[in-house]
Amino acid sequence: MDMAASELIMSFVQERLDGDIARLATFPLGSLRNDKTYGCPGRNFDSDDTELMRAIYCVVFGETWKNLSMENAGNGKLRGDTLNTYNTLFSPPWKERFTSIWNPDEKLVAKIKTFHVTAYTIGNMAVLPDRRIGEWSINMHRGCHDEWHDYEDRFLAALYKVLTKREDRDLDLEELVLLNHNDFEPFYGEEGWRRFIDGNMLEYYVDDDYRPVVSSKGYTFWRGGYTNRERFFAECHRYIDFSTEVIKDRARRMVEKMKVETNFAD
Repeated sequence: MDMAASELIMSFVQERLDGDIARLATFPLGSLRNDKTYGCPGRNFDSDDTELMRAIYCVVFGETWKNLSMENAGNGKLRGDTLNTYNTLFSPPWKERFTSIWNPDEKLVAKIKTFHVTAYTIGNMAVLPDRRIGEWSINMHRGCHDEWHDYEDRFLAALYKVLTKREDRDLDLEELVLLNHNDFEPFYGEEGWRRFIDGNMLEYYVDDDYRPVVSSKGYTFWRGGYTNRERFFAECHRYIDFSTEVIKDRARRMVEKMKVETNFAD
């Protein structure tokens, strides 16, 4: 285990959480924006790439990603990735385009506002290899793909096809995966795919046989053509409910792993 990562987590818990590591599960990572120790010193801020999250990745997922360390984390290396995002379905909160287009009721508005915070907590963060073709990364390909639209379930379904070499796999994603072959090498084939899912705590997105389950509708707030409002809003509620449960349960599991791997073990 990366001892520097463990020490950073322990320092953060003592300094910011009164020694209560369980509070990490709901800590709002966005509050680290100007933090020179635990935030993103010397680089653009991103909640999933803070020093705190890099340390958490090393402690929680260090056995999964063999090349992961504090020195090998970040852009172009092994980088943090936000699993369940909101820009595709709800638009960025500072633009308010979702509200102007769809005019949601107060209940949904409040639910979205809460999710804006929940989405940037540790349970929604994972690791993705980040070697790039120019500026094009796996993360960017996931977000800009016409069929995936940054939905984690849809991306994982595509990644499964690449790692198991299905005939209908996305060749552009495959090219990016091959560029990151040293990191993906343990995850090829059906058994490798199981290791990928288990090691990254992503069981919520597969069935009992580890086949990807796509539950999202793939909606976008700017969706062209006709979309029934009732069905659209039903999907908004379902997406938030599902994502929130995933985030909370992963956070619980991540905290338990940190307890075992650090001096905070019971």
